[in-house]
Amino acid sequence: MGRHKLHVLKATRAVRRRRPPVRALCLALFLLAWAAFSPPGRALAQAASPTGPAAPAAADRLSAWIADWDLTRGLAEWRAHPGLFDEVRVFAAYFNEKDTPCLAPAWAALLGGNARAVFGGTPVFLTVVNDLVTASGQGNRLKDPELVRRLVSGPEARARHIATLLALAARYGFSGLEIDYEEVSAPVWPEFLVFVGELQTQARARGLALSVLLQPQRRYLSSPLPTGPDYVLMGYNLFGSHSGPGPKATPAFLAQQAASLRALGALEATGLALATGGFDWTGGKAARQLDEAEATTLLARTKAATTRSADDGYLVSRYRDGKGQDHEVWHADATTLATLWTAARSAGFGRLVVWRLGGNPPALFDGLATLKP
Repeated sequence: MGRHKLHVLKATRAVRRRRPPVRALCLALFLLAWAAFSPPGRALAQAASPTGPAAPAAADRLSAWIADWDLTRGLAEWRAHPGLFDEVRVFAAYFNEKDTPCLAPAWAALLGGNARAVFGGTPVFLTVVNDLVTASGQGNRLKDPELVRRLVSGPEARARHIATLLALAARYGFSGLEIDYEEVSAPVWPEFLVFVGELQTQARARGLALSVLLQPQRRYLSSPLPTGPDYVLMGYNLFGSHSGPGPKATPAFLAQQAASLRALGALEATGLALATGGFDWTGGKAARQLDEAEATTLLARTKAATTRSADDGYLVSRYRDGKGQDHEVWHADATTLATLWTAARSAGFGRLVVWRLGGNPPALFDGLATLKP
């Protein structure tokens, strides 16, 4: 999905706090934040509407990931907003040297054998990623296409893999499984889709929901998808560590993905993942990921000049560091997510999944609360 840190964090159990019913106040604050704009400059300045923008359309379902490397902060944010999320996604289970999926140690220690003991009645998905993690840490491979080939090539391999996935879900009491296998090679993609169909049949027989992540690439959005699972499109990484500076997503990018899914007849079954945070590029090349809290701290310390991109709502900042190197930061806030979700809703997406909890300010959750039906 995003930044992976393959190490163990000690999880602390935050106290559940009830949020007072201040929906009207949250909506007013969110709309004020959305209407805010920075001084004009190039194509980045955003003009304020004299009447203010309309509230973004509600999401049919709202969900979020909590990552093992930021479990303490992510879990605290989830607990601080009871009832906000319709589902929660536990990120992640990785693979060992025997190609066996294993829950991240931080999550295993927290959940014990019962995810419901932590999340109550909220449905909990286990996200399984094709990352190979060795005991020594040597030879770790992220988004390993060869691993996927071994797991899904042939009926016997698929049957073994499905059995291990179902056993893992049962062991911890998850409500559903989520498959996040990325960079699947073109020759393996047809067999991966067969695997998805077979897993859906067996998961449903055990009362488990199934979700499958889709990368926004043509090779994954040109063949019919198995019916039954929910799908989630990764609506970000338009710009990132693989490119120079720019937004993670734009309305045009999201509309293009929606059109591809509609052509497959899969748009209604597909939710959209939008990412918080952003990147700090040095010299327009090397990029470092930032959550919103990190970005806010960095920009305050460097006194960076900031504008808002009119098309997509991202905050764009520039500064020069102590070594004389120029930096450009693009990061999202509540206004950005409102802008992108409004465009996504217009394009036909109905479900929103947030990547991810941890390092987010209260304004984000106030904005998300306005998306509840």
